[in-house]
Amino acid sequence: MSLIYIMELNNELIKKVKITPLIDTLQLEDISDETYFSAKYSNYISNSRLGLLKSKGAQVFFDGFKSDYNPSFEFGSLVHTMVLQPESYEVIEGVFKPSAKAGLMADALYKSDGKPVTDDEIKSMSYKIGYYKDKLTSNRLTEFRNKAELYWRDRFIYEQNNPKGIKERLYTDERNFELLTKCLNSLESNTDIQKLLHPEGLLEQPYIANENAILMDIQMEIPDYEPRIYKLKAKLDNFSIDKEEGVITVNDLKTTSRPPSIFDPTYYSYQREIAFYSWLLRLCSKKFFDLDNPTVKGNFLVVSTVPEYETCVVPMTPKLFSSGWKEALYLLKSVCVLNQVNGYEFKEGVI
Repeated sequence: MSLIYIMELNNELIKKVKITPLIDTLQLEDISDETYFSAKYSNYISNSRLGLLKSKGAQVFFDGFKSDYNPSFEFGSLVHTMVLQPESYEVIEGVFKPSAKAGLMADALYKSDGKPVTDDEIKSMSYKIGYYKDKLTSNRLTEFRNKAELYWRDRFIYEQNNPKGIKERLYTDERNFELLTKCLNSLESNTDIQKLLHPEGLLEQPYIANENAILMDIQMEIPDYEPRIYKLKAKLDNFSIDKEEGVITVNDLKTTSRPPSIFDPTYYSYQREIAFYSWLLRLCSKKFFDLDNPTVKGNFLVVSTVPEYETCVVPMTPKLFSSGWKEALYLLKSVCVLNQVNGYEFKEGVI
């Protein structure tokens, strides 16, 4: 645990916090990323936000996420999308945007009507995205145009000649496209991963879902304080509910720049993530699928982004489930104490 916030807390008081799930509020929904990460759910507590509390402290947690660009997150999102939602998305080959933040700029400024992009529009967008901001010199402006205009032209021609179908189009840079192809091929050839993503039953097919969200309110109370309601949210990569065998399984897809054989879930507290998700899914399995006391399983489906683009399955062990759940509980209870006792408040409208 991080000393940043532990120093602010009374651990004995944390132990006295009582958490009550409000099952009537429990929802299992297919929610888009755009909606899930929107202001509508900004003050919901997610596993990622609990990670902020652990690593950055109370003030950062209550202030919420800042939209800092991370190229590994962008690529990881592409892998997730194409593995888990290939029926809804396609990555366009041969139409490549600039890399890194220049690519974000080019996407944001693209005009489907083919009209030219003005310098003022580029400068304005640079502030929103953080692309040099007030350091966007004339040379940098020209350099950006040289990169972006080729992409804008190729994309406009492609979209004019290819009517939009049911799939949403995604664009990436040439290096990411090649890397994505290699990672997807490697994941597809791993039969263990494919069996986990697409399990089959003997007489009854398991319920399988990708990128579904679970929403639920909980009540937390401390002695001598009024009970207070907190909202939770989670977006699960992949899960299955096998009523025939009485098993629920949470699978989390991870990209790594290291060999997957040395993948360590504890390095980033990934075991807390699956433990948190499994708790919510277990409640869903009872409410929506009439499945009591299921066996709970969890797996990390790991693909390396460096040659030879190896893949592997790293199962959650009982020890990992125990430590992950213990940490999730501690952090949730810490939120309650920090809010009610220490006076921290959620910043409105921040994710």
